[in-house]
Amino acid sequence: MSNLVPIIDELENARTDAARARWLLQCPPGYLGKYEMTIRNRLRSAGFLAGIDYLETERLVIWMPRGATGEMRAAAQEMLAAARSAMVAIAEGGA
Repeated sequence: MSNLVPIIDELENARTDAARARWLLQCPPGYLGKYEMTIRNRLRSAGFLAGIDYLETERLVIWMPRGATGEMRAAAQEMLAAARSAMVAIAEGGA
């Protein structure tokens, strides 16, 4: 048990990469930021390197400059779409 919040316990209790990928896709972005190091450690302990890559992409996009009206720029959208697509494939039992 993490003693942090129940959502972190869910990640810790995930037994497959597919379950970890689903967790990452469903995790609120605020938690990805606030508990980044804890999440990173759980993913590393599980050997889920693709999950770490996904976490890094989500975090990177948050810090990328936005367009004049606040929209994500094309490069950020493409990076995020590719990362999410990879997680969806894993979550669905693919690669």
